[in-house]
Amino acid sequence: MNEDVTYQVLKTAIDAGAREFVICAGSRNSSFVEALRVEERLTTYYWPEERSAAFFALGRSRLTHQPVAVITTSGTASGELLPAAMEAHYSGVPLILITTDRPRRFRGSGAPQSAEQVGLFGHYASIALDVAEDTPCDFSKWNHRGPIHVNVCLEEPQNQPQFSGRSLAITPPEAKPPFNHDRKHIEEVLNRFLTHANYPLIIVSALPSSARETVVNFLLKLGAPVFLEGISGLREDSRLQHLRIINTEKILESAKENEYPINGILRIGGIPTNRIWRDLEYQKNHIKVCSISQLAFSGLSWNRNVLVGPINEILSHYEMPQNLSLASASKWLQSQPIFCQLLQELFKEEPASEPALMHALSKIVPNSAHLYLGNSLPIREWDLAADNRDRGLTITASRGLNGIDGQLSTFLGLCTANKPNWAILGDLTALYDMAGYWIIPQLNQIKATIIVVNNGGGQLFSKMYPYKEMLNLHNLHFQSLASMWGLQYQQWESIPDENGEMSGQKFHLAEVIPDNTATKRFWEKFSKRLQQQPLALQIE
Repeated sequence: MNEDVTYQVLKTAIDAGAREFVICAGSRNSSFVEALRVEERLTTYYWPEERSAAFFALGRSRLTHQPVAVITTSGTASGELLPAAMEAHYSGVPLILITTDRPRRFRGSGAPQSAEQVGLFGHYASIALDVAEDTPCDFSKWNHRGPIHVNVCLEEPQNQPQFSGRSLAITPPEAKPPFNHDRKHIEEVLNRFLTHANYPLIIVSALPSSARETVVNFLLKLGAPVFLEGISGLREDSRLQHLRIINTEKILESAKENEYPINGILRIGGIPTNRIWRDLEYQKNHIKVCSISQLAFSGLSWNRNVLVGPINEILSHYEMPQNLSLASASKWLQSQPIFCQLLQELFKEEPASEPALMHALSKIVPNSAHLYLGNSLPIREWDLAADNRDRGLTITASRGLNGIDGQLSTFLGLCTANKPNWAILGDLTALYDMAGYWIIPQLNQIKATIIVVNNGGGQLFSKMYPYKEMLNLHNLHFQSLASMWGLQYQQWESIPDENGEMSGQKFHLAEVIPDNTATKRFWEKFSKRLQQQPLALQIE
């Protein structure tokens, strides 16, 4: 029975497009191990720890744009998939969560290795299947926009091999149905927004690479000021620098002082990570919001105005009105280079501060590299301080729902063999996912540099809360961790020359040590100098 049920589940996953499987081996799921270990047409990764394994699978799915399955044994092993399932739900990642289980007759008994696993992921699995010998495995209702949970009931494994060695039938996945755009609806929504919001700010967050050129063309035609998050892939695009807003400190007040009172926000891409977006929660009566996104989430409690679908197709089917007349943002845009000059002065005055180190670090990331920003502080500091040169970087990050959880494993899942891979992680983030390094020996042809910014705790909270209990302060360093996993290690209190190159082993860990006192001085000077000038920076 185990053989038939196992092959049925694997065939259904393969028919849905899965070509990669992440297995956390245990006795209960040994039939899946036996079936996949001899199947050379599929790629299988092996982990001893389920939480990191699931985030690695999430990264692989994001990279390949195909479903990836993670397979666990029973009991608490199944529950370890929940954090990655939550992230996949809000990111629209098609994870296949396969949890093996004891037969149904054990439910409610409290027998060894038995737990109530059906519906374990609740809201975070759009489909939940309970598969057994008499129950087929059917993915026909799954839309691939988030996880599916398959709970598989198996009898007690025997000591002898269970399988006859039959081969899995691997067929091409069914083609996805085309996006059925309603051009009239798209034009109505966008025209209504642009008619009422004559002082719009455009915020571009995470974008699929296929949409970037279409978004650039749209932004150039619109001519409105735009805030480009690093994860949009457009922050350094040379064609958009004349429209780019860099100073997001008190952005609504700053814009108003520069004769551009923002009355509309158009979001393109994922939910923004910048503080701008959170502050919109309190602008319900003052600012109109419209979103264009792959997913239906609005990101605000009070706004549901979202055009959902492939972003490149939505924008390519939109004809901008010829009589569209937006208010001039020239004064506000002209103030941005002065803000950049202020930053450059502070980088020189406080070179050991964290923002200055991020600026220097951004210069040595290789051209055309894949860069992963591992939690909220690196993302914010990159957006503020990174070099603006257009060097063809591919920048990724997690949505932020999971905070510091699974970031290293997600990065390793996103690594590709055809370009350098760099990650910038905070110290608590790197500590939280220490099991993630397990997969490194299985990543053939991958090279990666992991930068850990070790500021001794959760310094993100230092400006928000007056008590140290929020900071998780520590005196830990990462040389022993690098040695444990066989990583080449360096410690930097200043960033090497921008022409410096990483050498030696395929995986490298560099620990960056900011001067927290210098960082505090940086932010004090930053706030003071902004306050010394009017929000409309003086233009000579």
